Amino acid sequence: MAKARVDVSPLKAPTHAYDFRRSRRLSADQMRSLERIHEHYASLLSTYLTAYLRTRVTCEVRDVAQTMFEDVIRQQPARSIVATVSAEPLAGLIMMQLNADLAHGLIDRLLGGSGDVHALNRAFTDIDVHVLERGIPIFVDTLGEAWASVERLRTSIRLLEASPQFLRLVGPQDAVVLVSAEVSFAQLTGEMSLVLPYDALKPILPKLTSVALLTELAAQDSGDEMDARRLQRTAMGIELDLTAVLGTADLKVSQFLDLEIGDVVLLDASANEPITVLVEGSPKFKAWARARQRRLCLEVAARIVEGGFGRAE
Repeated sequence: MAKARVDVSPLKAPTHAYDFRRSRRLSADQMRSLERIHEHYASLLSTYLTAYLRTRVTCEVRDVAQTMFEDVIRQQPARSIVATVSAEPLAGLIMMQLNADLAHGLIDRLLGGSGDVHALNRAFTDIDVHVLERGIPIFVDTLGEAWASVERLRTSIRLLEASPQFLRLVGPQDAVVLVSAEVSFAQLTGEMSLVLPYDALKPILPKLTSVALLTELAAQDSGDEMDARRLQRTAMGIELDLTAVLGTADLKVSQFLDLEIGDVVLLDASANEPITVLVEGSPKFKAWARARQRRLCLEVAARIVEGGFGRAE
C-alpha cells in the first residue's frame, strides 16, 4: 500500500522590514475620526477667515498622518511662524505652524493690503509676530469649536515665535499626528500644519472611534435641544416696549412752542382705519383703538409682514 508523502518544510512567507520606533499608535478608525474632525475645522476656518479678512478664503486638509516629532522638525522650513497651544483637558501642548507664504500674506492683509504677496527673503521681525497676534487666535479658537463633538477644548496660545527648529514640544522619538492643510486667498496659497502629540491625545483615544463619535454627536444634539428650550423660556420673560401710533402731524417749531392745554392737533390718520403698533421701534401690527372698563386698549387686527399684512394669530 502506497503512502502519501507530506512536505513539512517551513513556509517561506515574504518578509518586510519593520521599524519599532515608528509603530502606529492610533487605529485606522481613530485616524478616520481625526480626519473628519479636521475637515470640519478646515470648513469652519474658511468661513471665519473669510469674514475676518474680508476676502474669500478656502482651507483644505491635505493629509493626516502618524509620524515622529523629529521628522516633523526636520521637514519644517527654516522660516515659519509657530504657535504652541494649550488645549485643556488634553495633556501637554500642541503645535500650529504657518509657512512663510501664508504668514506674510496674513500680515499684508491685516495691515490693509490685498494679501497677494509671497514670502519675503528675510527673517520674521518682532513687529511681524506682533501683527500676527491679531490673526492667529482665529486659527486656535476655531480648533476648539471643531473638536466640540469629541471633547470641549479650552484653547489658548502659550508662545508665538519664528524659530521652529528650536522648539521642543516632545521628545524626538515621540509619536505625533501631523495634520497638513492648505489655506488660499487672493492669489496666494500657503501651508499650515497641526502637530498633536500621542501623549496629549491618549486620554481621549476611546472617544476617537466611530461609535463613540456618533454617540457624542447624538448627545450633543440632545443638549442643544435642551439649551434651545431653556433659551426660549428665558426669552418669553423679556419685556418689550410696545408703542401705538395714533397718527402723526407736521408742526413748525413756533407752532409747537405755542401749544396750550385744550388745543387740538390734526393727525394724518382716520378714525376708521387701524393704527400702527411698534415693537421696540419696529412696525409689527395693525390694531383698533378700543375702550374697555374706562381704559384704552388695543385689538390686534393684523400682523405686518414684508410686502403687506398677514392674518393676526
